Amino acid sequence: DSLPVLLFVCLLLGTCELPAAAANAFRPNILLIMADDLGIGDLGCYGNNTLRTPNIDRLAAEGVRLTQHLAAAPLCTPSRAAFLTGRHSFRS
Repeated sequence: DSLPVLLFVCLLLGTCELPAAAANAFRPNILLIMADDLGIGDLGCYGNNTLRTPNIDRLAAEGVRLTQHLAAAPLCTPSRAAFLTGRHSFRS
């Protein structure tokens, strides 16, 4: 008599999901900022003392700076597409 009730309770508990707040607690916040025509020496966080970029400098201090990258192509669009997709323009 109690077996169908037990199976129903197990089935019901197995279909329950975590609350949205608990599920989102495990996801990192990722912010990717890409700017066209901006050189590595144009920002204060990379040593430029002429231009003031306090907000970008603060983001760089609190996050990760990607410093070992090369342009995938001589133009902006294929370089941006290669960075976002991981595929080079000559292979796609």
